Amino acid sequence: MNTGIISTRYARAIYAYAAEKGNETIFYEKMQVLEQNFVTHPALRRVMNDPTLSQKQKANVLTIAAGIQVHEMLEQVIQMVVENGRAGYMENIALMYNEIYRKAKGMVIVHLTTAEPVDEKVKEALIPLVSTKADVQVSFHAHTDADIIGGFILEIEDKRLDASVKEQLRVISYNL
Repeated sequence: MNTGIISTRYARAIYAYAAEKGNETIFYEKMQVLEQNFVTHPALRRVMNDPTLSQKQKANVLTIAAGIQVHEMLEQVIQMVVENGRAGYMENIALMYNEIYRKAKGMVIVHLTTAEPVDEKVKEALIPLVSTKADVQVSFHAHTDADIIGGFILEIEDKRLDASVKEQLRVISYNL
């Protein structure tokens, strides 16, 4: 079965369960921590797919990776995922849960990467352009990356506009 389908089904079920109990925001915060720990610690993926580890060990690792003071309901969810043999899907489940939560709450994440730090005026000017609806919450993250030389990279959810000098040079060199 497709990894995306499995992860999406679990994430939807977990979101429905958490929302029913009014804990969807707590789950969102912990799933963000879990998601970040999978990115920061690639060994976590290997641990989840290691057949020599017990279900209890995998559940303990996931609980620790979800952060300090994990909600009891989240511990139960992690246990259920692991018992169903889906520990290896937990990274994708966390990613999908976060996406489902943001859609349900009307949240949009914007990443702006520039060669130099951006002042607050630029951020304030971009937010109204992104949020065409009044009920949309924009979470704005600015990053600096000298490697792009100049210009900017704007990412809104799954859309990306790369107007960096580095990208323009790549396109020119590819077309030569």
